[in-house]
Amino acid sequence: MFLMYVDECGDSGMGVGSSDYFILSGMVVHESMWTQLLTGIADELSGLKIKHGMENRAELHAKGMLGRSEKVYASMPKVSRLMMFRDVLKYEGTLTDRIRIINVVVDKRGKAFGYDAFGHAWDALINRFENTIQYNNFPIIAPSTTPACPEHGMIIVDQTDEKKLRELTRHMRHNNLIPSCIVPGSYTRHNLQWVIEDPMHKDSQHTLPIQLCDANAYFLRQMLAPNSTIRKHKAQNYFYSLEPVLLKEAAKRDPLGIVRL
Repeated sequence: MFLMYVDECGDSGMGVGSSDYFILSGMVVHESMWTQLLTGIADELSGLKIKHGMENRAELHAKGMLGRSEKVYASMPKVSRLMMFRDVLKYEGTLTDRIRIINVVVDKRGKAFGYDAFGHAWDALINRFENTIQYNNFPIIAPSTTPACPEHGMIIVDQTDEKKLRELTRHMRHNNLIPSCIVPGSYTRHNLQWVIEDPMHKDSQHTLPIQLCDANAYFLRQMLAPNSTIRKHKAQNYFYSLEPVLLKEAAKRDPLGIVRL
């Protein structure tokens, strides 16, 4: 079974004051490598926290560390926080035998008021996860010897709109319409089969892979439109450290495999 941990960056609103982008970043790991991944992340973060002067129990949280800093990070210089994230993303880029990362970006600029950024982003992410399982396109394990019976997948997500996401996933199991690539304006039905159960919601404070997804989504946002702090420290290219583990099959026309809506 594949597990996909997911976190988001930006808000899904369309009104005045909303973010320009709504981003989802999912980290996929196979159950057979779950223990190795968790142990490796825990050991790496422990060492990096010592190296950069971060409290051992503090959560790796990009907005809290690099935005209006929360008190728990007050003793840590801003440049050290950035270097912490630089090293974390570089570490993720070395995990080519354990993870793949799927990213979805909704550019809300120019979208009509009422556009459902949340629904469209999650629909795209879940469908990419489903299709990649179905066609044995995750290179982190050997392809299934029985194509008619692929692996299954579960989604583990940071706290978000639980009700809306649950309803969306259940709808996709019964009436998942996908635009046809052949006939414009037509759709094909592809109900979910391999992504099972409702998404599981967990507090990122207690889930290390979600903390890394938070960092990945944040630095994808900064690659697209860096803020003044990121520009000052030339950190807008940190996201490229993830290139070796990006699931480029998710969007073959994009050089980084980013699904852009």
